[in-house]
Amino acid sequence: MEGLRPIWYGGFNMFDAIVDMMWWLVGGMACVIAAAVCEGIMDTLQFHYTYSVFWQFSNKQFWDPTISWRNKYRAADPLAGPRFPGSTTIFVGLTDAWHLFKLLRNKFVTLAVFLLLSAFISMSWAMLYAVLYRVVYGIIFTISYRNFGE
Repeated sequence: MEGLRPIWYGGFNMFDAIVDMMWWLVGGMACVIAAAVCEGIMDTLQFHYTYSVFWQFSNKQFWDPTISWRNKYRAADPLAGPRFPGSTTIFVGLTDAWHLFKLLRNKFVTLAVFLLLSAFISMSWAMLYAVLYRVVYGIIFTISYRNFGE
């Protein structure tokens, strides 16, 4: 296969175009499945941790959501400020299991948007839409989080 390209690409036969499109769609669906697994892990950690396989893991400070959310703060104290620059924002996905799987879920969804769109439009436009989706999502999340919180 000479590299994947969208269905509108010129100089192809219909069979090759359909095969190429199917690869984009399969990749996109694989990302959707991976995102769903990540969200399942997030919900398990948040609502059923003590009854889950994660409870058996030795690093409770990372896996137990009742204490791990404090990992992003210096001395595990929200009043002491961030543990390191970005630990409460851009790098929060590195501080505990719940945020790590949230980061992965978001990346898989963004990649799925890109791959699914790439089956039908150029990769440049698909990338632009995927980035735009992520930026808009991030802005709306941040505004909502700050306004609906304490």
